[in-house]
Amino acid sequence: MGPSKIKIGFSYIAYPVAMPRYMLEALKRRDDVDVWASGPYTGRQIPWMGGMFLPESYTREPDYIVPMSMPPTINYDVVNAYLPWIPDIWIEGNAGLQTIGRPNAGIYVVIGTDPHVLDYSKARAQADIFYTMQRPYMKPGDRWLPYGFDPIVHRKTEKPWEEREHDISLVGLPYPERKDFMHQMRAHGYTAFMENGPAYEDAWNIYNNSKLGLNLSSRQDTCARVFELLGMGLPAVLNIVPDLVDLFNEGEDFVGFNGVADGVTKAIELLKDPVRAQAIAESGHAAVQDHTWDERMEQVLIETEVLA
Repeated sequence: MGPSKIKIGFSYIAYPVAMPRYMLEALKRRDDVDVWASGPYTGRQIPWMGGMFLPESYTREPDYIVPMSMPPTINYDVVNAYLPWIPDIWIEGNAGLQTIGRPNAGIYVVIGTDPHVLDYSKARAQADIFYTMQRPYMKPGDRWLPYGFDPIVHRKTEKPWEEREHDISLVGLPYPERKDFMHQMRAHGYTAFMENGPAYEDAWNIYNNSKLGLNLSSRQDTCARVFELLGMGLPAVLNIVPDLVDLFNEGEDFVGFNGVADGVTKAIELLKDPVRAQAIAESGHAAVQDHTWDERMEQVLIETEVLA
């Protein structure tokens, strides 16, 4: 018999696209852990833009499905009865998950994925360790766990740069500033693609056909798209927020901007300079390699001392 595996309980809202989904997949890739997941399952439905349905292929059911309620809630007093074993650690990827009780586990970790829009006061009080994913929103006692990228989903793009049809792309919610940015790019005669909904292979195919990747965060958050663009090897045009410049080097790993007009100018400059665009892409891709979701979960297991 080999060494015993770390037993991990995991809870989250099982949306078809969610940051905790990437955490869970990273844990499942490890050969030194057993993972058992539970949570409300939404099927194809996600609350973006008032509610929309994504492709069936995006869905993944947890091991134990908690009945869906509004707001999505998990009752640990019930879930504990279905555990196949007592976990060494429980990781809760919280993107709005409400809780009743406490998981029966050695240590209870909550990762707050959206502190820029959600109040985690209750979660902070209940958890043994609370991680926040956006440092500008940290509270005393929090630990920082930035977003990351999935090295399988967000693998390096392959299509030759000069053959790509979109000059710049952003897959995500059409906030006003983002719409304005894309409108201005089109006004200058460039092809600008923006759509909310595509994920996984569908999103990769869009970026594989894009010369530049754009991120424009309006709440000071270094969101997952930043890491994903770098992971896919795109020259990334990113608005400057506090965490970003501590993680990556502006002007080397990405092109930074302040405000839509500045960003449009810099995107056009980069499109006119393919050599610099390639250098930015290569530097960013190298710099992001230590920022996978696998590394983030490794950090949690080490800092909680369940992994020697």
